[in-house]
Amino acid sequence: MTSIAHPAAGAASVNTALPGLRDFCGLNGDYYSFRFQRLANTGIRSLNLNWAALLWGPYWAVARGMWLLFWMSYTVDVIALGWLLAEARVSGMAVAAGLLLIINHIGMGLIGNYHYWNAFCGWVEGSSAHRFNPWRLLGVSAITIPAAALAVVGVGQVDLPGWLKEFPASQALSTSSQTVINYAVEYASAQWGPFFDGITGAIRSMLNQIENVLLNMPWPALVALVSLLCWRVGRTKLLLTALVIMAYLGFFGYWQKSISTMSLVVASVLICVLFGVPLGILCAKYQRLSRIANPVMDMMQTMPSFVYLLPAIAFFSIGKPPAILATVVFGMPPVIKLTALGISQIPLSVKEAMLAFGASPLQLLIKAELPMAAPSIMAGINQSIMMSLSMVVVGALIGAGGLGYDVLSALQEMNNGAGILAGVAIVMCAMLLDRTVQGARKRH
Repeated sequence: MTSIAHPAAGAASVNTALPGLRDFCGLNGDYYSFRFQRLANTGIRSLNLNWAALLWGPYWAVARGMWLLFWMSYTVDVIALGWLLAEARVSGMAVAAGLLLIINHIGMGLIGNYHYWNAFCGWVEGSSAHRFNPWRLLGVSAITIPAAALAVVGVGQVDLPGWLKEFPASQALSTSSQTVINYAVEYASAQWGPFFDGITGAIRSMLNQIENVLLNMPWPALVALVSLLCWRVGRTKLLLTALVIMAYLGFFGYWQKSISTMSLVVASVLICVLFGVPLGILCAKYQRLSRIANPVMDMMQTMPSFVYLLPAIAFFSIGKPPAILATVVFGMPPVIKLTALGISQIPLSVKEAMLAFGASPLQLLIKAELPMAAPSIMAGINQSIMMSLSMVVVGALIGAGGLGYDVLSALQEMNNGAGILAGVAIVMCAMLLDRTVQGARKRH
């Protein structure tokens, strides 16, 4: 790279030193060519004060498309100005707020060229993202300056009109919406009662079968089977971990309740896998379905878990079946997402090779896509197990029982010892399931 003695060397030498700089900057190419040349030669040691960045602060950054730098500096400016306004009568605090504002702008002046140089290093020729854009500057200023003014007076604790302090909420809209939702739930519960009863019966039957097998099996036989499974998937390390966990559950009196909790988790995860894997396959195959399903799954994962209990009780009464269904709603999204991710990441060359040799779409799915996506699917199942266990205490609120009931009872009685011991038991169950699934995934 040809060095530059002075920024006034001319446009020809500018383009020779740093090709494409004029396309990148669009303004003050000579100045930035000289500064960038020094940064290229000596790195951060050659920091210089950019007076435009110092004076204009965040707006210098946004005019050049450096959004992260803009938001950081803009936020500090708003906080400093609001603090300055709030503490205007306290000279010491006002000085501190003013110093924060000054330091922010001096910092912008010092690091502005360096960040602009980093942007130039990652710039793709032909893009105008970092070209000085007055329209972008005007548009952002028109939005952020009034917002900053309101934020500053708010942070500064200045009295504002009531319509600015509180959002103009409509109590009538909220009440009518609640009425409609309540009516819809009551109508669905009354009209589709037999359908919901059938689902409840099927889930209760599956759960009873799992519990009967596990609870009626003598503990030495169950310990032996779990130990064999853990040794098979994780060898000695996992075997020792499983023995310690089972000893804790047994000696502290949590054996029966932990089996009940594990049965609930197993039933929930089986339903998640039964419906989640096919839905994940469909999402991977059909992008339109994926675009519809993703917001729904995001809502399922972010909505507070207690909210799931309301429709579960309305449609399925109380007990273990509604707890399982609430757990399924919370735990199914990871299975769907990671199944779709695993299948979508399979190389196109593998699919084309199988199709070229006459494989049908079903053969492609069974013999190539599912086996290659198995690690991702297993990761989704693992996440579903962890999320199902996190619902144990919530499910206890509607009669799910198990270890969650002990935690809930200890919370109501403020019995710290009982609550901590039961919580550790839940953690132990989670560790056992997590390590077993991870071991199976690694061996796959």
